[in-house]
Amino acid sequence: MRQVSSSVRTAKTPIGGIEYTLERKKVKNINLRVRRDGTVYVSAASRVPVREIEGFIAAKCSYIKQAQEHFRSRTETAAEERRFAQGASVMYLGRPLELCIIQSPTEGVTEEEHRLVIALRDSSELSRGERLYAKWLDGRCREVFTDLMKEIYPFFKAMGVPFPQLKIRTMKARWGSCHYTKGMIVLNRYLIEAPRHCITHVVAHEFCHFIYPNHSRDFYSLLDKVCPHWRSDKAELERLVVL
Repeated sequence: MRQVSSSVRTAKTPIGGIEYTLERKKVKNINLRVRRDGTVYVSAASRVPVREIEGFIAAKCSYIKQAQEHFRSRTETAAEERRFAQGASVMYLGRPLELCIIQSPTEGVTEEEHRLVIALRDSSELSRGERLYAKWLDGRCREVFTDLMKEIYPFFKAMGVPFPQLKIRTMKARWGSCHYTKGMIVLNRYLIEAPRHCITHVVAHEFCHFIYPNHSRDFYSLLDKVCPHWRSDKAELERLVVL
């Protein structure tokens, strides 16, 4: 596996200091990316001086600020949309469901065509309703993610990959990760907001890391075979769900 080195630095720009992560790797150009969490990532070859890299960042400072503000706005909007309250809209497998909180002697969560009914003995106890909703959502995540893993697995079983353990976490910077040495796939809880085909491409991506624990040309060639439409699925996922 190819080794890279990385460090966190701060570049002086016309709009002030910009903190960035610099990764030294075999690339032809200086590459800059603003991640969804607002952090700045730069990759460059080891021969490129830091002053040249930071001059590049300074030249791109307006773009960086604009991208950071865009992601911050989207994150704040997403947080508001995920707010638990009567009549709020929650996304589930690509479709909006209206939260309907009712009073009932039997507590529970029921999914209907266009709404999610939260039954509480005391309908004013919203914190209790939110806990029930979170528990229901965790159960649905495990069920849906496991089903998708089982759908994809036959391709990798033929390549000698044991069926992996599934972990579900709330993550702010990635959709999933593969711990190939531990036989484990970690998937982001927020994926449940997306259509199934969008989740499938993430599952396929992480499975491919059991064969290629990198993002090499061979990795993407394998991903193309397992999930031919992954590029459009990825674009749709990033448009619909904000971390």
